[in-house]
Parts: sequence; C-alpha cells; structure tokens
Amino acid sequence: MRQGRLIATGAMLVFCLFAIWQSLLLSLTDRLGPGPGFFPFWLALTGAVLAIALMISTFREAADPPDTPRILPHGPGGRRWFAIVGLLAAVTVAMDFLGFRLSMLAFNAALVIALGERRWWLVALFSVLGSFGVYYVFTTWLDVLLPSGRLGF
Repeated sequence: MRQGRLIATGAMLVFCLFAIWQSLLLSLTDRLGPGPGFFPFWLALTGAVLAIALMISTFREAADPPDTPRILPHGPGGRRWFAIVGLLAAVTVAMDFLGFRLSMLAFNAALVIALGERRWWLVALFSVLGSFGVYYVFTTWLDVLLPSGRLGF
C-alpha cells in the first residue's frame, strides 16, 4: 500500500509541476485582474505542496504489513463507492438525451439515497435544488449554457 501511495503521489507531483510550468507561460495578471494563468498556477502550486506533504508523511510512517494490501474499498463503503461511480456513469450517458435538469434530478435523488438518507422530503428538496435550482443560477445569473437534451429539459 505504501509503494502504491508513493507512486500515485509522485505522479500527482509531476502533474502539478507540469501545470505550474504551463501556467507560467500564460500571464498571471491582466488589466482587469487575474489573468488566464492565475488560477491554474495557484491550484497547481497548492496541489504540489499537498503532494509533497503526503510524500513526507508516507515516508515517515512504518511499512504496512504484507497481508493487508487493499486498494478498493470493501463492505458498506465499497457498495457506496461503486454506487457513486455507477451513478456518475449513468448521468453522463443520460445528459445528452434527458438534459441537465432531469438527469441531475435523478442523479441527486439516487446519490442522496445511496449515501444513506431516507427522509423523502430531504431527498426531494436536495434533488430539486440541485437540478432546477443550479440550472436556473447557471443559465440566468451566470449566462452559462447547460445541455437541454432532446426532451427540452
């Protein structure tokens, strides 16, 4: 497990360093404020610092016993994890046909239920606000186009 964490953290560090280098090729500021390289630079710098901190803490901890090499989650946490990944794949496929609002309505309801919530009013409230509310905010206030789908929703 320790070796896998070191490899993954090293790959993340290399990716963050590459992103820092590429963001420095863009301007960090312009006449209106932050430039096109500002946010990528600071996100990549934060990621690099966190990757270095994780590498240091991984080097300091003792090696894991050889009989516990679990990579994927198991038990109830594993079922939730697989449900979330399956739901993400389903909403990705459904987005073109159903559109953002209906896809996210079903996704939010299924996600909250998969995470263990059973109060119907809370599931309904989260689902409606997370689909129709987010659609309204993005299309009306932020002028961002979200997919409408073939059904018009």
